[in-house]
Amino acid sequence: MAMAPKRTTPLAAVVAVTALLLGLCRGDVVQFIFGDSLSDVGNNNYLTKEPCPRRDAVIQRFSLYKQIELFQGTQAFMREKMGTAAADKFFSEARYVVAMGANDFINNYLLPVYSDSWTYTGDTFVKYMVNTLEAQLKLLHTLGARRLTFFGLGPMGCIPLQRYLTSTGACQESTNKLAKAFNAQAGAMVARLSSELANATFRFGEAYDFFQDIIDRPYMHGFNNSRAPCCTLGRIRPTLTCTPLSTLCKDRSQYVFWDEYHPTDRANELIALETLRKLNITVINNGTSS
Repeated sequence: MAMAPKRTTPLAAVVAVTALLLGLCRGDVVQFIFGDSLSDVGNNNYLTKEPCPRRDAVIQRFSLYKQIELFQGTQAFMREKMGTAAADKFFSEARYVVAMGANDFINNYLLPVYSDSWTYTGDTFVKYMVNTLEAQLKLLHTLGARRLTFFGLGPMGCIPLQRYLTSTGACQESTNKLAKAFNAQAGAMVARLSSELANATFRFGEAYDFFQDIIDRPYMHGFNNSRAPCCTLGRIRPTLTCTPLSTLCKDRSQYVFWDEYHPTDRANELIALETLRKLNITVINNGTSS
């Protein structure tokens, strides 16, 4: 939510709008996803590689406010193409997903080089995050979002990077405590907004305990490694992200984590299915049905 903004490229806008129009022609319900690298499926491949003005000199990051600003540009384009009434109906019937927050802790609050780490305590930073999120979700509601799901945080203290920073290789429970506190407050806030905002169905999705169980008992879920990343640079750690020079494990399906931050596809699938189960959504033939 506090990630540094950058401008998108025309190609990215064209791809996004084309996807919307294709979905509209088929009569599909379109889903708008606002998130970070944990929810990216390749959209960032269309971004330029110019340096970021804040917090990261290589990797681009869009704050949630910036993503909402870009969404408003998409709305303006669609209203021009469809007409205001049809576009308003289109956006009110769409589904919205917001999944972010981990970077604000891992790559901001927990790094002493940034002022937030000494400006806030853990409790006050969580409160600040939840208050900011509430304002952002209300803004999305004013823009037409009526069916929205916000996904909470996982056990951030157990990602390989956090383990590597300890002397024992164990999970950092202080980091996990922040994630639990954020989930509790964010979940209550989302439920309150769902009852207060007009025609809103806002839901909170999370699978913290299930993800923790995968990490604690990987063999019970078909994995053999939940501590180290599949993608590394030889014995050099932490490598933060995969590059063409990276070394990959022999079987990524046996690893819970792909790199220092992100779960593997197989772990993500299990976590997603558990989250859907808790939301009473059943997966049918590669689709979803409430």
